[in-house]
Amino acid sequence: MQSSFITRLDALNPRLTQRLTMISSLIAVVLCLLGFQWLKARLGGAMLDELEGYDSETLRTQMLLYGEAGRSLHLRFTVLLDSIFPFAYGAFFGGLLVLAARGIFDKAVLLPVLAVMALDFAENIQLAMLLAGFPDLAEAQIATASATTVAKIWAVRFFLFWLLGLALWKLAVAVRARLG
Repeated sequence: MQSSFITRLDALNPRLTQRLTMISSLIAVVLCLLGFQWLKARLGGAMLDELEGYDSETLRTQMLLYGEAGRSLHLRFTVLLDSIFPFAYGAFFGGLLVLAARGIFDKAVLLPVLAVMALDFAENIQLAMLLAGFPDLAEAQIATASATTVAKIWAVRFFLFWLLGLALWKLAVAVRARLG
């Protein structure tokens, strides 16, 4: 089963690096980011998935800052736009990763992107439950959502540094080959 999954995943590599896919996914990422900026302006502060960990008091303060209308708006954005966003950045950064990893390694190159996307979806579900359930939230629910947010933030950072490292490695190899 695992090899079938990896085979299917690897079959996405050429599709993700097509010019149309790269451009359309980049446009989708930019549009989502603009939507998030609009939401933050309406909320008067950061979105929950931007907080690097929170406890019940921090969450309560943030939820009261949003107000009922803000929480409802945040919930709609989390369910709609923030559910599309992982597909958009997954396609774009997956394509970049395939390009950066080409010639270094070619098997299961998209697994890190899928891991980040899975964490993001798990976080979105938990945030939607927090937004819909406020103020009746359990400490364990808040702690789990906070831990998932922190894990997602660190996974995104790790992935971006890894992508940058692959790109720099590839550039160094290309420069070394040209110089002799």
